[in-house]
Amino acid sequence: MDIQQQKEFIRIYKQYQTTDKNIIKANLKAYMDESELMIITIAEQTEIPLSTIYQLRKHSSSYKPEFMTVLIICDLLKVSITAIIQPIPNLNIPEPKTKWDMTAKQEYIYDYNNLPIEEVCKKYNITQKTAQEYFRSFQTYF
Repeated sequence: MDIQQQKEFIRIYKQYQTTDKNIIKANLKAYMDESELMIITIAEQTEIPLSTIYQLRKHSSSYKPEFMTVLIICDLLKVSITAIIQPIPNLNIPEPKTKWDMTAKQEYIYDYNNLPIEEVCKKYNITQKTAQEYFRSFQTYF
């Protein structure tokens, strides 16, 4: 890498750092979907943990992927990193399903303790395993 390439790399990295995580994740998800590669294939070919790939695809996650993680996936998908950090016109970026502030966590714990697990899962649109994980996690706050 010569000095000019290095400067360009730094410029792109700085732009990545200031790009909203939801734009990055929505764009990355769109390109992964377009590629029709299975998630397991992406994980295996990039040597990125499968759990990381799932977090990238999940809109409700607060996870912002590392620059190099996205760069490696871009290389596999044959997509420029600059395409990932630019908003795609008309791309719908969903809002997270639930904002887990303290009030929402308290309500969840109340529901978990007072409703059948099936109703909790339906109300929050989650699996039983996720319901149990949330309960364990949220209990630490109270």
